[in-house]
Amino acid sequence: MAEEIVWSTTQPALEVPHRIELVRSTLLPPTDLVSCAFVLAVDRSARVLLAHVDRPGRGWDVPGGHLEPGETPQAAAIRELREETGFAVTEADLSVVGWTRISLDERPPAYRYPYPVSFMVFFQARGEHDGPPTRPTPGSECTAAAWLSAAEVRARCANPDWLPLLGVPIRESR
Repeated sequence: MAEEIVWSTTQPALEVPHRIELVRSTLLPPTDLVSCAFVLAVDRSARVLLAHVDRPGRGWDVPGGHLEPGETPQAAAIRELREETGFAVTEADLSVVGWTRISLDERPPAYRYPYPVSFMVFFQARGEHDGPPTRPTPGSECTAAAWLSAAEVRARCANPDWLPLLGVPIRESR
Protein backbone atom coordinates (compact mmCIF):
# COMPACT_ATOMS: atom_id res chain seq x y z
CA MET A 1 0.00 0.00 0.00
CA ALA A 2 1.29 3.43 -0.86
CA GLU A 3 1.27 6.13 1.79
CA GLU A 4 -2.02 7.98 2.18
CA ILE A 5 -2.20 11.12 4.34
CA VAL A 6 -5.40 10.84 6.39
CA TRP A 7 -5.12 14.23 8.10
CA SER A 8 -2.54 16.95 8.64
CA THR A 9 -2.43 19.53 11.43
CA THR A 10 -0.36 21.50 13.93
CA GLN A 11 -0.56 21.40 17.75
CA PRO A 12 -0.40 24.48 19.99
CA ALA A 13 1.70 22.53 22.54
CA LEU A 14 4.61 22.43 20.06
CA GLU A 15 5.89 25.98 20.09
CA VAL A 16 8.04 25.71 16.95
CA PRO A 17 6.88 25.58 13.32
CA HIS A 18 5.84 21.99 12.60
CA ARG A 19 3.47 19.64 10.80
CA ILE A 20 1.85 16.47 12.19
CA GLU A 21 0.34 13.98 9.72
CA LEU A 22 -1.52 10.72 10.21
CA VAL A 23 -0.48 8.42 7.38
CA ARG A 24 -2.15 5.15 6.40
CA SER A 25 0.55 2.70 5.32
CA THR A 26 1.47 -0.96 5.69
CA LEU A 27 5.18 -0.12 5.65
CA LEU A 28 7.21 0.57 8.78
CA PRO A 29 8.99 3.95 8.65
CA PRO A 30 12.76 4.03 9.32
CA THR A 31 13.03 2.42 12.76
CA ASP A 32 15.78 4.77 13.96
CA LEU A 33 13.24 7.61 13.62
CA VAL A 34 10.43 5.87 15.56
CA SER A 35 9.83 7.27 19.06
CA CYS A 36 6.57 5.51 20.03
CA ALA A 37 4.54 2.42 19.14
CA PHE A 38 0.82 1.76 19.67
CA VAL A 39 -1.43 -1.27 19.20
CA LEU A 40 -4.94 -1.16 17.79
CA ALA A 41 -6.13 -4.55 19.09
CA VAL A 42 -9.46 -5.47 17.46
CA ASP A 43 -11.68 -8.43 18.31
CA ARG A 44 -14.03 -10.30 15.95
CA SER A 45 -16.88 -7.92 16.93
CA ALA A 46 -14.76 -4.96 15.69
CA ARG A 47 -14.27 -3.67 19.24
CA VAL A 48 -10.98 -1.92 20.03
CA LEU A 49 -8.99 -2.51 23.22
CA LEU A 50 -8.31 0.75 25.06
CA ALA A 51 -6.52 1.46 28.33
CA HIS A 52 -7.48 4.05 30.92
CA VAL A 53 -4.30 6.06 31.57
CA ASP A 54 -4.23 7.40 35.13
CA ARG A 55 -2.63 10.76 34.33
CA PRO A 56 -4.23 14.21 34.18
CA GLY A 57 -5.78 14.88 30.78
CA ARG A 58 -5.26 11.36 29.43
CA GLY A 59 -8.15 9.01 30.27
CA TRP A 60 -9.07 6.32 27.71
CA ASP A 61 -6.51 5.88 24.95
CA VAL A 62 -4.78 3.41 22.65
CA PRO A 63 -2.24 1.21 24.46
CA GLY A 64 1.30 2.17 23.57
CA GLY A 65 4.22 4.37 24.43
CA HIS A 66 7.88 5.22 24.01
CA LEU A 67 10.53 2.82 22.82
CA GLU A 68 13.16 1.85 25.38
CA PRO A 69 16.82 2.17 24.27
CA GLY A 70 17.62 -0.62 21.80
CA GLU A 71 13.98 -1.74 21.56
CA THR A 72 12.29 -2.33 18.20
CA PRO A 73 8.89 -0.73 17.49
CA GLN A 74 7.31 -4.21 17.51
CA ALA A 75 8.84 -5.12 20.88
CA ALA A 76 7.72 -1.79 22.36
CA ALA A 77 4.18 -2.31 21.06
CA ILE A 78 4.00 -5.82 22.56
CA ARG A 79 5.43 -4.64 25.91
CA GLU A 80 3.18 -1.58 26.18
CA LEU A 81 0.04 -3.54 25.25
CA ARG A 82 0.75 -6.15 27.93
CA GLU A 83 1.67 -3.55 30.60
CA GLU A 84 -1.32 -1.31 29.95
CA THR A 85 -4.02 -3.92 29.28
CA GLY A 86 -2.72 -7.35 30.30
CA PHE A 87 -3.43 -8.55 26.73
CA ALA A 88 -0.57 -10.50 25.13
CA VAL A 89 0.26 -10.72 21.43
CA THR A 90 3.30 -11.86 19.47
CA GLU A 91 5.20 -10.07 16.74
CA ALA A 92 3.46 -12.36 14.21
CA ASP A 93 0.09 -10.94 15.38
CA LEU A 94 1.11 -7.36 14.49
CA SER A 95 0.75 -5.58 11.17
CA VAL A 96 1.58 -1.94 10.45
CA VAL A 97 -1.53 0.12 9.63
CA GLY A 98 -0.02 3.60 9.75
CA TRP A 99 1.95 6.18 11.62
CA THR A 100 2.03 9.76 12.73
CA ARG A 101 4.84 11.76 11.13
CA ILE A 102 6.06 14.76 13.13
CA SER A 103 8.12 17.23 11.09
CA LEU A 104 9.80 20.13 12.91
CA ASP A 105 11.30 23.24 11.36
CA GLU A 106 13.28 23.94 14.56
CA ARG A 107 14.36 21.74 17.46
CA PRO A 108 12.38 22.64 20.61
CA PRO A 109 14.36 23.12 23.83
CA ALA A 110 15.10 19.77 25.58
CA TYR A 111 13.57 17.81 22.67
CA ARG A 112 14.66 14.16 23.05
CA TYR A 113 13.15 12.59 19.93
CA PRO A 114 14.56 12.18 16.42
CA TYR A 115 14.87 15.54 14.67
CA PRO A 116 13.73 16.98 12.26
CA VAL A 117 11.34 14.05 11.57
CA SER A 118 10.06 11.39 13.95
CA PHE A 119 7.33 8.76 13.76
CA MET A 120 4.79 7.16 16.09
CA VAL A 121 3.82 3.77 14.63
CA PHE A 122 0.39 2.12 14.84
CA PHE A 123 0.19 -1.66 14.64
CA GLN A 124 -3.03 -3.61 14.35
CA ALA A 125 -3.59 -6.92 16.12
CA ARG A 126 -6.80 -8.45 14.80
CA GLY A 127 -8.06 -11.50 16.63
CA GLU A 128 -10.64 -14.20 16.19
CA HIS A 129 -11.75 -13.83 19.78
CA ASP A 130 -14.51 -12.05 21.65
CA GLY A 131 -12.32 -9.58 23.49
CA PRO A 132 -10.98 -11.63 26.39
CA PRO A 133 -11.05 -10.03 29.84
CA THR A 134 -8.07 -7.78 30.42
CA ARG A 135 -6.43 -6.10 33.37
CA PRO A 136 -3.42 -3.74 33.38
CA THR A 137 -0.21 -5.04 34.93
CA PRO A 138 0.11 -4.01 38.62
CA GLY A 139 2.16 -0.83 38.87
CA SER A 140 1.19 0.26 35.35
CA GLU A 141 0.16 3.84 34.63
CA CYS A 142 -3.22 2.39 33.59
CA THR A 143 -6.08 1.55 35.94
CA ALA A 144 -8.46 -0.23 33.55
CA ALA A 145 -8.74 -1.72 30.08
CA ALA A 146 -11.84 -2.42 28.01
CA TRP A 147 -12.97 -3.61 24.58
CA LEU A 148 -15.04 -0.75 23.11
CA SER A 149 -17.16 -0.25 20.00
CA ALA A 150 -16.42 2.72 17.72
CA ALA A 151 -19.31 4.65 19.32
CA GLU A 152 -17.93 3.93 22.81
CA VAL A 153 -14.45 4.98 21.69
CA ARG A 154 -15.82 8.30 20.45
CA ALA A 155 -17.68 8.81 23.75
CA ARG A 156 -14.78 7.93 26.08
CA CYS A 157 -11.58 8.79 24.22
CA ALA A 158 -10.59 12.48 24.23
CA ASN A 159 -8.78 12.27 20.89
CA PRO A 160 -9.65 9.23 18.74
CA ASP A 161 -7.83 10.68 15.72
CA TRP A 162 -6.41 7.20 14.96
CA LEU A 163 -9.84 5.67 14.15
CA PRO A 164 -9.40 6.17 10.37
CA LEU A 165 -6.54 3.64 10.47
CA LEU A 166 -9.27 1.06 11.18
CA GLY A 167 -11.53 2.42 8.43
CA VAL A 168 -13.76 4.18 10.96
CA PRO A 169 -14.54 7.92 10.79
CA ILE A 170 -13.39 10.05 13.74
CA ARG A 171 -16.86 11.54 14.08
CA GLU A 172 -20.11 9.70 13.66
CA SER A 173 -21.96 10.82 10.52
CA ARG A 174 -25.48 12.05 11.08
